[in-house]
Amino acid sequence: MRFFYKDKAFVVTGASSGIGRELASLLVSMGAKVIAVARSRDKLESLKEEVDSSNLLIMTGDVTVEADCKKAMDLCLPNFGKLDGLIHNAGISMRATAEEADMKVYESLMATNFYSMVYLYKNGIHLLRQSQGHLVGVSSMMGLFSTHLRSAYCASKHALQGYLDSIRLENMEAGVHVMTVVPGFVKTNITKNALTANGSIRGEDSTNTEAGLEPEEVAMSILEGIMKRKRDVFPSRPKEKVGLFLSKWAPNVLDKIISSSHVT
Repeated sequence: MRFFYKDKAFVVTGASSGIGRELASLLVSMGAKVIAVARSRDKLESLKEEVDSSNLLIMTGDVTVEADCKKAMDLCLPNFGKLDGLIHNAGISMRATAEEADMKVYESLMATNFYSMVYLYKNGIHLLRQSQGHLVGVSSMMGLFSTHLRSAYCASKHALQGYLDSIRLENMEAGVHVMTVVPGFVKTNITKNALTANGSIRGEDSTNTEAGLEPEEVAMSILEGIMKRKRDVFPSRPKEKVGLFLSKWAPNVLDKIISSSHVT
């Protein structure tokens, strides 16, 4: 795998923590050149201290702002001369009923989880076509089936899933590899940083997240999937894969199981 990634140029969003941070770190360790994008300058600086900084360019930016997405794409040619891969990992979740959630919660999640992908795609696809590179979107099991207290999150991830499926078809002749990542629970801060009904930060974790996969394991699955040009990868625990199976073949059964579960 190291040989495959050596001297490749990647942009990784949500790179300050969790899966994104592990992706950026692993890519640099394999000899790739990386533009790491996130809102937290301090966390990006700490990432830079941990890796070969000559192969890492950090950019403070907000993926909900199209100008920032364009800036990230515009950094590729002057610094690396190309773009071989874009991994859009930034995301946010929620914990509130659909009735109680303020509209700003819906707007925030759609902006972060969906519209950001559109911004990045429109400003970077010409570079990926030149390299016949890789476009990767990190979705969720909630992009394929849903649960309560996450209506905006599920809607945004379903939108992302559909968008990636569509642009995959539009880029087949151009040779661009489009891959959707569908993880289950991962030990990240996504639950702690989830928005409540009024848009405030939840501030506490859940047992499912704490028992989830390690971010490095998910990152490795993503990098293996890119190398093999897979359509989808599903890094998750067995029970989540059972849920995915039921969503396709016995959705009524899955509805009953989820509705009777204690969701946190």
